[in-house]
Amino acid sequence: MNDNIDWIYSLKPEIIRFLSKLKKPGHPGFYSYSLSGDIYPPDIHWGLGNSVFAAKIYYMLNAVDDIQDKKEIADFIKSFQKDNGEICDPLVHKRSIIRRVYHSFRKMDFNNIANQQNRRAETRQAFAALLCLQSKPSIPYELVPYTKEGIQKYVTSLNWKEPWGAGSHISHLLFFLNNNRRLFDLNKEEADSLIDHVLSLINEYRQDDGSWYAKGADIPLNYKVNAAMKIMTAYDAADRDDFTDPGKMIDLCLSSTNNGDACNNFNIVCVLYHCSRKTDHRADEIREYCLNKIRTDR
Repeated sequence: MNDNIDWIYSLKPEIIRFLSKLKKPGHPGFYSYSLSGDIYPPDIHWGLGNSVFAAKIYYMLNAVDDIQDKKEIADFIKSFQKDNGEICDPLVHKRSIIRRVYHSFRKMDFNNIANQQNRRAETRQAFAALLCLQSKPSIPYELVPYTKEGIQKYVTSLNWKEPWGAGSHISHLLFFLNNNRRLFDLNKEEADSLIDHVLSLINEYRQDDGSWYAKGADIPLNYKVNAAMKIMTAYDAADRDDFTDPGKMIDLCLSSTNNGDACNNFNIVCVLYHCSRKTDHRADEIREYCLNKIRTDR
């Protein structure tokens, strides 16, 4: 076991060296998308996602205080903020138009045809990256509902037959309700009540197996785990851990451990992490699963 844990810690300096190679001289805060070269030059003001991921990786490595360009990364991310509070990459918006229209008509779901959902997701990730860098956005993001009626419309407009997507947008909503309050005192008095309302509404989609999705929907096991992961991140985004039945989600995850790729395994680990903090249900099996994944995937 110690060998596997030591291997994890040995990755830190290698990853930091890799990130340093992605920096672009003369363009503070910009990180290239790949070592082999990007299609677009940094001069056209793109690459928000690249720098967001770099910031999050530094944070996960507990290396934020060790990097010299922390302020430059934060300033670069904030340079994408618009007057309405969105932080999004205009190149991504431009290049995704055809795909958005295609998927909107194929699924007859027009919530994202104007790219609003993607821009909200980008903004959430950018806000989170700035927090990782011990910084904050210049202004709040207010393009989320701040009434119970608006929240109900938001929640019910999501496609709960594809709960991985619905759960993601719930997570964004709770993130902004909480962090607009925390960073900017926005709707400070009402925030807890609105967060409670969101959680009450989404728990109407909670099913007997512990996950969240539309009743009667035929959801594959790995997608149920994915949906549970998104809801766990939603609770976390709201600084809440008052979800119920953690044992059911543990059972769901451990029944799925041999069914999926690396992404599915990360979803499992995330759910197991949050649930195991509330119960010792099948604790030895959880520990063995995690250690085994390190052994087999290293």
